This record gives sequence, C-alpha cells and structure tokens, in this order.
Amino acid sequence: MSISSIPYAPQIKTIELLERGQTQVTELPIYRDGGLAIIAAVKYTLFNPDETKHTDDQTGTFAGNIPKYTHGDGNLPTTMTLGEGYLQQWDITIGTTDYIFRRMTALVRRRLYPVVSDIDLFSTYKQLSSLKPSSISSYQDYIDEAWYTLIQRIRTEGGGLEYLVMTSESLRSAHLNLSLYYIFRDFHSSLGQSSGRYLDLANEHLSQYQYAWGSINWLYDQNHDGFSSDANDRVARQPVIFLNRSGNWRGGRV
Repeated sequence: MSISSIPYAPQIKTIELLERGQTQVTELPIYRDGGLAIIAAVKYTLFNPDETKHTDDQTGTFAGNIPKYTHGDGNLPTTMTLGEGYLQQWDITIGTTDYIFRRMTALVRRRLYPVVSDIDLFSTYKQLSSLKPSSISSYQDYIDEAWYTLIQRIRTEGGGLEYLVMTSESLRSAHLNLSLYYIFRDFHSSLGQSSGRYLDLANEHLSQYQYAWGSINWLYDQNHDGFSSDANDRVARQPVIFLNRSGNWRGGRV
C-alpha cells in the first residue's frame, strides 16, 4: 500500500445524514485541479458512536469517478440508535495511491428538505427567468449553497439539529433571501463594477436574510420520536438537544 500527501478535496458541505430503516446511497465526490479525481477502487466502513464497526470495509462503486456506497434493505435497521456520532470512513484508491477520507454522520428518522426552488425565485423577481445566464439551466446551485449555509448555521448558532426541525417552511424566508443574495452578488461580480443595481439588490437581500434568520421559530422534535414535542409550542432556535444517550430513560431516543 502506498500513501500520498496530495491534498485532494472531498466535497463535504455538511454532516452526512442516513435515514434509519431506508435503502439509500451515500457518495463522496473528490476534487483536484478543478475536476473529479480518477478513482480506481472504493471501500466503505461505517463506525457506530461507540467506535465499533457497523459496516466493515465494504466495496463501493465509482461510476463517473464519484465514490458511492449503497446501504441496502436492512443495513440500517430500526434497532440502531438515532443521533450524532457515527463516522464514515472511505478508503479510496486514486491512481495507484490509497487515501482515507472521513465524514461525520448522523442516523436520523427523516431528513429536513428545503421548500425553495426556482419557481419561488421567479415569483419574487419575474425577470430572473430571462436574466439566467445561458451557461446554466437553473439557479439550483445558488439555492443549494444557501441551503447548506443555513444547515451549518442551525448547528453552530441556532442551537439545534436540522433533522429535528419539523416545520421546514419556517426556514423559507431565510433560504429564499440568502439564495437571492448569492445570485445578485454573482451578477454584480460578473460586471466588474464597484457599485450598481445588482449590488444594491444583493445587500438588500442579505439584510432581509439576517432579519429572517433572527425571526425564525419552529416546531422541534426534542425527543427524536418523529413528532413535535408540543404542536402549539414554537421555539425560537433554542431547542433542548439530546446527543447519543441510549437506554430506558425519560426523553431518550429509540
């Protein structure tokens, strides 16, 4: 086995979420010099929070040079403990050299999905459809980047875990305005100007995003049971968090 210190960049925008009891594919694109690395082999291991191996050195695929592993039916049974602390290890051969990439993972009942798409952008600015550069078919990249930024901020500032938020619509305004900020900021940067209408719009939506973020309140699943703890009790990004404690205790996860 040979190893190398070449700094390949795995695309890890946020913690990986695996849904318990579901068949699903996890992937880890790896980049260098502006493109995907050429993959020769993939092995996948999933560690439990107690550092034991749940999935051990399983062969993955790499069609299109994107490493992937499929968790088949029954591979993530409902007996597994929900929550943080799981760890993916990808042993990947690039050319003739072996690399180990790791990614923190959470086992969840359900993922949180965004509610913003191109149609919401066009409802806000009908001109965006005609302003879309010919090099793209959609504003999805901007929407996705804004979503990942929101997820990271929920975890670092919001005091919560995104997959326990029950009301995805509570994030709509913040997500919409951050997406528009990214779009108009990019429009402005392409003009090479120090000021202009696109910069004004970018700053306007950045301000609206910050206001929307500060105003967010949601219904939250404090006990990891798949339902909001109190359907009439919305919390302002200050939920109680339970991390990796199992067993028969009140409020524990099952």
